[in-house]
Amino acid sequence: MTNDNKRNSVNRRSAMGTLGALGAMALTAPRLNAQQGDATWQRIVAAAKKEGSLVIYHQAVPQVLDRVTKDFMTQYPEIKVEYRRLLTSVTHMQAIETEKSNKLDGADITQYANAIWYRDKSQENFFLKPVGPATAEYPKESLLYGAVPIVAVMPFVVAYNTNLVKTPITSMRDLLRPELKGKVGSSDLVAETVFAFYEWIEKTQGADFLTQFAAQKPKLTVGVLPLFQSIAAGETAAGLYGIHAVANTLIAQGAPMKVVQPNPAFASADVIAAVAHSRRPNAALVFLDYMMSRRGQGIWNGTGETASVISGIPGSLDAKTMQPWDVFRYTPEFQRDYKLKFDKMFKG
Repeated sequence: MTNDNKRNSVNRRSAMGTLGALGAMALTAPRLNAQQGDATWQRIVAAAKKEGSLVIYHQAVPQVLDRVTKDFMTQYPEIKVEYRRLLTSVTHMQAIETEKSNKLDGADITQYANAIWYRDKSQENFFLKPVGPATAEYPKESLLYGAVPIVAVMPFVVAYNTNLVKTPITSMRDLLRPELKGKVGSSDLVAETVFAFYEWIEKTQGADFLTQFAAQKPKLTVGVLPLFQSIAAGETAAGLYGIHAVANTLIAQGAPMKVVQPNPAFASADVIAAVAHSRRPNAALVFLDYMMSRRGQGIWNGTGETASVISGIPGSLDAKTMQPWDVFRYTPEFQRDYKLKFDKMFKG
């Protein structure tokens, strides 16, 4: 169930390699061990059904969570899923830490793009390690810290309103056209991903690009959704910072929008984890296994909007055309200094 009023949601993913090791030994392990492993997982699934519910805090756009949770509940109708979008790192991480310290009921699953937080919390045994059958096929290099799987690699795109922009936009530099002054937009610095995006632009589009883009007097929004909604409504002609999932939803509703994906494209890696203090730990483990499975990966990545870390997922984008950002570079100190520069450039 979506909390539309608060528009809060955060997605979390977590995973472990225990069953991956079991899968690797499948040809030589005694049948008894396989049966015991299967019996253990079936007990977890049965306990999850008795728990009967699941709460996800996520950062991903609601459209993705909507289709993922609907399919999960089709497979496990006994488990009712609620998801809440908590967009900023402050609201997301602090909410979960407060729930743990005060022994409050809250999130069972967390999804965000802040790998520093996941790394640090993994050292405190903050997350449950996945133990389901999907770990056998899931690539070990995409399972971070033994408990946090990457569930999608998401490219960022440019979009424009085809009613307002008659000469097609083919690159980021096209947003610097004189006729687009005061008619373009991008995201404000609301999350680590945005800091990384602007620094990536400085490195790939030339040191002068952001200065010139700031001179275009862009509208800065809180993330992708309001920016692309503004483009769809004709309030903004073109946007620098966006993702396929939001654009495709608006286009399907009739919005006169076109999307351009740079090659290579800046990309973020969506990760997920199950919190160890969950009131519904078995349901959390079952959801983790679903997200690491080919079925879950197909639902998340099979619409041509993101890339799966598992090969052969129909509809998945090609991760080779993307450049994921260095998740450990954007520390609080970096963000503080960069924000001073950014605000002077765009708001001074």
